[in-house]
Amino acid sequence: MSGWLVARLPAMGTPVPRAIGSTGRGLDTTVLDPPAGVTDARREASVALSGTDDRSPRGLSRRRTVYLAGAGGLGNIGAEAIFLAIILEYRRRWPDARFVLAAWHPERVRSLLGGLRGDFAVIPQSTPLDRPRDLRVADVFVVCGDVALTETVVPILPAFWAAKALWARLLGAPVVFLGIEAEPIRRRLNRWVIRRVLNRVTRHYVVRNDDSRSVLAGLSARPTTLLVGCEPALLIEDNDLAPFPAPRLDRQGAELLVGFSVRDHFAEPLRLDLRRARLRRRDARPGELPPTMQRTVRFLAHQADRLIERHRARVVFVPHHCLAGEAKVILTDREVAQRIVQDMRHPDGATILPENLHPFTVMNVYRELDLVVSMRHHANSFAYRFGVPTVGCAISEKIVRHFRQLGQESLLVDPTHSDPSHAERIVDHVIEHRHILSDDLKKRLVAAQSAMHTALDAVMRGTCSRGS
Repeated sequence: MSGWLVARLPAMGTPVPRAIGSTGRGLDTTVLDPPAGVTDARREASVALSGTDDRSPRGLSRRRTVYLAGAGGLGNIGAEAIFLAIILEYRRRWPDARFVLAAWHPERVRSLLGGLRGDFAVIPQSTPLDRPRDLRVADVFVVCGDVALTETVVPILPAFWAAKALWARLLGAPVVFLGIEAEPIRRRLNRWVIRRVLNRVTRHYVVRNDDSRSVLAGLSARPTTLLVGCEPALLIEDNDLAPFPAPRLDRQGAELLVGFSVRDHFAEPLRLDLRRARLRRRDARPGELPPTMQRTVRFLAHQADRLIERHRARVVFVPHHCLAGEAKVILTDREVAQRIVQDMRHPDGATILPENLHPFTVMNVYRELDLVVSMRHHANSFAYRFGVPTVGCAISEKIVRHFRQLGQESLLVDPTHSDPSHAERIVDHVIEHRHILSDDLKKRLVAAQSAMHTALDAVMRGTCSRGS
């Protein structure tokens, strides 16, 4: 049946977009001041980019609406940075755009929008399908979850997002997957839905590395649909970050300030408990760490002590993930950091930053660091944004790919290895050559940003109208 529906898409009528408002639609709307200083030149540039003057029959300019699905993720600073970056990039091209943000945690998303000007409607993320009244206003349906086409977090994610993308396209909205990771897809159902559903309804996949492009190309995505960009957070500009200064980081006489980004890594995908509508981990009981994570905690405690003793460093733990109550599935980053500090010989040489900081505040923290030791993809990305060298813990495909894309696979370490000497040599090398590594990162950043801007320009041209 889905094949028939997809085949019928080009001939289907397109619902007329309706303006977002705070009355009559049940939307929980946050309306902030429109962008100040939007000049006619910027409007003309936007018209030229879209390839249409986008005028209504009455000659009045119609404001486009961008629907962001999965905005903000689930308690993750990286996912929050992605959706904010996407908003900023759309607003630079479509200055008057409205945004419908379907969020798993609406209150958190509203709080993050407080520092941005714009017209935002924040609604709860619906499951399994988004409400037609919300989708009918959309000129484009953007999936902004970077793990949407992976199986290592929750195995059903590709099928889940395929259903939502098909539904959005049936209601007239062009579909874009923006800034995503596509890991090897092994489950037969997921391979089928990508080939038979997503490839037919998706206007563009914008992936963040060559490995992701190869995965989707192997699943027969059209070359014109598949674009290589970069991590969206790399496009966030300094003037966007300026209102969110980092908390004061006291070196206390240390020569180096080293950031540690740690997490409770689960070795097996999470299990969806359908009866209770909750995710559960498979490799450990609630509140406990599996054996691989216990070894990782000891490894990182050893490396932190050695940085303090040998390199006169101060260690700063930067939490990225925090969920509480029934939503909590794994330990928070802060809880993992506390266990590492408890294992350290020099716990007074470490600082743990607060949880739930604004993602732009967290990015500005990375700007202040000399080196990062990371278990998280977005810690690597934030450091990359400012040219800060990173030693990566090779615990996931995402992290390995990040270093491969940068030509820095030699800076990966295995945190579960019983002999820490190899990792020690890598850390020493990065510290000795950090200025050279930093210069290389900054040069690569310019090329990555250029590739993403080119991809986004193509996306905007391809989604300039709902009926196209």
